[in-house]
Amino acid sequence: MQIEVASLAESGKDFDHQYQPGELSLEDERVHLLDPQPYVRGRIRMDRGRVKVAGKITGHLQLECDRCLKPVESAVAAKFSREYATGADYQAQHAVELSEDDLNLSVFDGAVIDIDLLVREELLLAAPDQVLCQQACQGICPTCGADRNAAVCDCETADADPRWAGLKELVNGK
Repeated sequence: MQIEVASLAESGKDFDHQYQPGELSLEDERVHLLDPQPYVRGRIRMDRGRVKVAGKITGHLQLECDRCLKPVESAVAAKFSREYATGADYQAQHAVELSEDDLNLSVFDGAVIDIDLLVREELLLAAPDQVLCQQACQGICPTCGADRNAAVCDCETADADPRWAGLKELVNGK
């Protein structure tokens, strides 16, 4: 979904969009969109030569458990607020250092705001940092690859680093 800046009225414009399957790609192999597909609604307006966009995104994501790689569903709801400036405007008004206000500032071509890009970015930022299928997930055996949640394997766990062997002997009293 793209919004042409020239078509904006002085008071701004409301927008909402329900994405259809295949319409939006997150371009991340670990994160996939689930039904219902993402929904975005918000308001776009001009303010002192800049374009301001604010709104909310909701959706459902499928991620991988960080320990056992099983699929995990996660509902996402994120509010966003972004300000857009043209490249020339940005270079004319900013010094070398970024201020905190510049973190929500994006540069655009001056003609079109790509809402899809904003939605993709916000969904990925809203995805949880650590994903577990269950709190007590035991993960995958590094030796045989068995799912430790489903079955117990008989693989021996070797010391990961032989440099710690001396300390282990002191602790065990050998």
